[in-house]
Amino acid sequence: MSCYADANLLIRYFLNLDDGVSRELLTDPEVMAAWPLPVTDVLRLEVRNGIERMVYDGQHMGGQRVSRGVADAAHAAFDEELRLGNLLVRNPLTLREVEGEFDTLALRHTARHGFRTYDILHVASALTLQCGRFYSFDRKAVELAKLEGIPTNLIP
Repeated sequence: MSCYADANLLIRYFLNLDDGVSRELLTDPEVMAAWPLPVTDVLRLEVRNGIERMVYDGQHMGGQRVSRGVADAAHAAFDEELRLGNLLVRNPLTLREVEGEFDTLALRHTARHGFRTYDILHVASALTLQCGRFYSFDRKAVELAKLEGIPTNLIP
């Protein structure tokens, strides 16, 4: 069974922001059996920018402080995991390949539930890749995955 970990989980994992919750989850034997986890181009870009956004938020928004050094180490660790292909593997899923699923989800659910573009992109990617489980810290993304019948884990 393959699993899909969305950007917020991977950002927290590589920045080590959640007291090890994401690390514990991703090294759970059930999840490890699904390694490597797919990383689409959109997911990779969101993780890259999300790490940088955590630096900004810490400096300007009063969020959890992430130093430049910590962010650089997180980027390096993320890139290394993608290179090694143990935990994560690049998946060349294109927007064209996911757009049909995306359109279906947006038209079926957004007017009623208010889903964001990235929530739909991640769930549409998980569906297109036929992932059997969806992991996220994001309640809305988990809600959408559940509506589509994907077993989920909402990380507190």
